[in-house]
Amino acid sequence: MTLPTPDTLAPGAALNVLRNVTTADGTTGDVAVVDGMISTALDDIAGPAGIDASGWMLLPPLADMHAHIDKAYTWEMAGRPAGSLEDAVACWQTFGARLTQADIAAHARRALTAALRAGVTAVRTHVNFHEGEDPLRGLRAVVALREEFAGLVDLQVVAMHGHLHDSDLVREAIAVGADLLGGAPHLSPDPAAEMDRTIALAEEAGIGVDLHTDETLNPASLDIVHLSRLTAAWPAGRTRSAGHCVSLAVQPEDVLDDVLAAAAAAGLSIITNPLTNLYLQGWEHPVATPRAIPPLHAIRRAGVALAAGGDNVQDPFNPLGNGDMVDVAAALVIAGHLSPDEAWQVAAAGRSLLGLPTAEGAHGDVADMLLVRAGSIAEALAERAPDRVVVRDGRVVATRHLSTATVDIDTHVSKEISV
Repeated sequence: MTLPTPDTLAPGAALNVLRNVTTADGTTGDVAVVDGMISTALDDIAGPAGIDASGWMLLPPLADMHAHIDKAYTWEMAGRPAGSLEDAVACWQTFGARLTQADIAAHARRALTAALRAGVTAVRTHVNFHEGEDPLRGLRAVVALREEFAGLVDLQVVAMHGHLHDSDLVREAIAVGADLLGGAPHLSPDPAAEMDRTIALAEEAGIGVDLHTDETLNPASLDIVHLSRLTAAWPAGRTRSAGHCVSLAVQPEDVLDDVLAAAAAAGLSIITNPLTNLYLQGWEHPVATPRAIPPLHAIRRAGVALAAGGDNVQDPFNPLGNGDMVDVAAALVIAGHLSPDEAWQVAAAGRSLLGLPTAEGAHGDVADMLLVRAGSIAEALAERAPDRVVVRDGRVVATRHLSTATVDIDTHVSKEISV
């Protein structure tokens, strides 16, 4: 009997048994999906039926822990800007007022759809207080999408206010539906005071924070230390994340050790965003440009939870972002010196930060997975996993098949080849 293969599956298909599938640890065997859970029990995998997953891997689904879907696909609209973080912020401040709530919703929906097709089933997105008369229009648009994508993408929303927004407006943002408070304290005249205010407002509401932290190559910037002190006494389950942490890349080893020890003791998590930070930072260093990525191995050794984000999708902060965490994981290997297996772990680690159930493909795990046609994680990253099947609770929710596409190549004789 010829069994169907993963590339024949369409959205809506329910999985039963995956035959000869390879898991992240390199083991190949059969796994079953029973009531939305993974089973390796013999009774569940017995019999001839199932899906022939030979040559495919069952990997943990990806999680984008630092997105800005309210800004997505605006680079062309903003005039194709280029430059540093400061240049991008200035561009956004003059351009952002042009976007309506409908514009923001359309761009954000497109970004979430692209992420889902790429195998991203969990997203934490920051949402600006938008310029103009209605600063919460972006937040309302994204909160509505959280409901629209329920069961497909677990979406956590961060209200990214600034020092010019009064506290009552921040409280209104929480009432609209923000899950966390965010911001970029380094843009404030008094970063420590702005962090103090954000933490106080979060404590008042009983929610957590995810702050843009030390997004600079200036070694004097160590706001992460203040954030660690402010949140060290918080309950264990309350989110406290530091995004970017670029300045950690340029700290002396003894300073770095102390900073990371404080972050670990406080239960802080760090979210690295390699693609955007490699683009935005270092313009002032045209020779021997430093890598704008925090020291990933040191962070992991210190016991600090490390996750990753795609950050920006074709907006003034990164014209080349695409919402695909496979590209982010590849950057963690090339620029961050993680192994391919470690990079996938970091690119999937956001599930635990969101409190989602374990999805490693082991017996008893929830049947959320990303099936990719590859023989190893290294191959999946090198080839950017052209063929993917995205599964939630044992049911296919999205597919992407690129390897069977054809192109015309004109050599001496024009011919069609499969790529």
